[in-house]
Amino acid sequence: MADLYLAPMEEITGYVFRNAVSRHFGHIDRFYTPFISPDNRIMKTRAGRELLPENNRGLNVIPQLLTNNAGLFNEAAHLIANMGYGQININFGCPSNTVAAKFKGSGILRDPILMDRFLDGVFDGKDSILKSFPSFRISVKSRVGYNDTSDLPKVIEVLNRYPVCELIVHPRIKKDLYLGTVRMEAFDYVVANSKAPVSYNGDICSVEDYERIESKYKESIRGIMIGRAAVADPGIFRRIRTGEKMTKQELYGFLNDIYETYKKDYSPENALSKMKEVWTYTAGLITDEKVRAGIIKSIIKSKNGAQYKDAVTVAFSHMI
Repeated sequence: MADLYLAPMEEITGYVFRNAVSRHFGHIDRFYTPFISPDNRIMKTRAGRELLPENNRGLNVIPQLLTNNAGLFNEAAHLIANMGYGQININFGCPSNTVAAKFKGSGILRDPILMDRFLDGVFDGKDSILKSFPSFRISVKSRVGYNDTSDLPKVIEVLNRYPVCELIVHPRIKKDLYLGTVRMEAFDYVVANSKAPVSYNGDICSVEDYERIESKYKESIRGIMIGRAAVADPGIFRRIRTGEKMTKQELYGFLNDIYETYKKDYSPENALSKMKEVWTYTAGLITDEKVRAGIIKSIIKSKNGAQYKDAVTVAFSHMI
């Protein structure tokens, strides 16, 4: 059976979310941090909270770095290794225009030569993390192309030159963003040609979606990563493993847990902002589209904790 991973989602699946989902529902084999852009301020930004060992105790957490600069990567990797982590994931998938324009994230897929030069510095450069920590592992999360999939064979050829420990693939190209049908022919190509073990990410919205991918690829893939669906239904991992459905009471307890933790660790204002983002996904559990739209609007418009809780009370009254 494929392992289960919680996907990195910027501003959502950070340490508050992953600790709460582990406490309330469990059954997640690996957690990936939202991407961290390495620089000399790495511990002075939100990345610092993500990396602190005390914020990840008892969890199998893989920090994800977003960069195309081998020097910055290795500097950050040494810091991360010294904190006790044994693996880093490289982000070759982010479709944001501002990121891709700098040839980072999915932007690097349009330049396999740049990718090769970067990976050479990461794995074989004079300051490579592997020279100081030979057992350290480096995985990659990628899309299957930038404007199309024509560069995919070259990308896989480049990746195959290096001891990548795992390749997590979201079978969309950059311009797809998160829309349209996933490109399974491209994923099949990766499975057939990658030297690194392959895992799947993309449009796993239900237990049935998981079972379809797991059944089709059986021993061909290592893991299945779930992101947006896990924010909408944080009990999805438990349901996949045990068949036990999440109750409304459990969901309420989970959401209240992360809200109270955000207030304590950040501020009431930041907590409200973060919960609004979470509810754009969680409201998907309300089946009536018109009601759902109104509730999302009420939550987004809430200006304080009291208004937010009133809107949430209405939301739960419409959940099955």
